[in-house]
Amino acid sequence: MKEAKVVRQDWMTDEVYAWAVLEEQARINTLDRLERGGKNAIVAIKAQHPLNADGTPGPEYEQRLEKALDVGYQLQAKGLTVYYMTFGGVHEGHKTISLANAGHKWLIKHGVDQKRIRMLPVVFSGNDEDRLAAEMFTEGGEQFSELHVVMSAGQWERSRLYFIFCGWQPTFHAITFLDAKPNHSTVCELWGSWAVPGFAKGPDEIARITDEIRKKHLEAAMK
Repeated sequence: MKEAKVVRQDWMTDEVYAWAVLEEQARINTLDRLERGGKNAIVAIKAQHPLNADGTPGPEYEQRLEKALDVGYQLQAKGLTVYYMTFGGVHEGHKTISLANAGHKWLIKHGVDQKRIRMLPVVFSGNDEDRLAAEMFTEGGEQFSELHVVMSAGQWERSRLYFIFCGWQPTFHAITFLDAKPNHSTVCELWGSWAVPGFAKGPDEIARITDEIRKKHLEAAMK
């Protein structure tokens, strides 16, 4: 595997330069995997509460699932076998059905073979979703050529940085949700202390931030 070579610019701190190297290495890794021509692809669908009262995905989550199907059809048209990933535990909106299970059922209802869906219900952090998708792509080896991620527009910045941290640059498909206030805010992601600004402190800070976000979501889910 080719190693990243990045010229350090004079404005870069040690932390910023470390990220620049990670970003370039992630690009190289992703391009190498694509050029190897594997016939499998992953479409990871970031979950979103609340569910409807009947346990089906709410409007924001459903838009992501619809987008994921569109992406999957396009990949299949290229001759790729598509694997979908759904995430999320029992959360706001329903006391027994997990977000991952709701997404899993929705995909099956819309014609996806359940053998092509990996359901991961014990996930309470967007960073964990990204990590698990990156791990599946990594562990799949050369047979997986493309990694796609579906999300709301407000999640893009943090998710891209975290995937770079994990060594990949997926293709992102962001939906713009207008029917109600979206659950993710670009403003909060860019300026909230637990989001993008935390990444500027360097890669070593990311594990702590991820754990903090996970605990925050878990506490919200337990209320």
